[in-house]
Amino acid sequence: MTDNQYNASRWLSRMWDTEIEIEQLVARRDTIIDSLSGIGKYDAEHIPTQNGENATESKNIEYSILSEQIDKRLDKMSKENARTLEAIGKVDSSMLRGMLMARYIRRLSWSDVGKLYNYEKSQTYGKYRLEALDAVYPFIPKGEIEDDIC
Repeated sequence: MTDNQYNASRWLSRMWDTEIEIEQLVARRDTIIDSLSGIGKYDAEHIPTQNGENATESKNIEYSILSEQIDKRLDKMSKENARTLEAIGKVDSSMLRGMLMARYIRRLSWSDVGKLYNYEKSQTYGKYRLEALDAVYPFIPKGEIEDDIC
């Protein structure tokens, strides 16, 4: 794999990292929701506290912060997805375009991409994957490659 192919692959898959971050933030937020449902069972005189603060208030603040972070990451992922689709859309070969969309938008494995096109795994991974990465590389905004990869 050449440097250009590697950089294209990393750029195309960058939103997967953002998706993982979102999943982690959502899991943390869900934990807060679960803990808040237990806090609501106490009467006003016996509100649990954390470090001298009302636990419900503290959890609500944390929930709000996490929700904001999730929204920002979703916005980032949406923009990354749009730029990815734009770059892939400029590839001349409809087959390579389709392969890139199957891999990087639908997140299929290269083996599954090959099955869609009735190719052997070795053909898909060894030949067409590299051709597809070469084909999309010129359409990746150069500043984004250095920002995301280096």
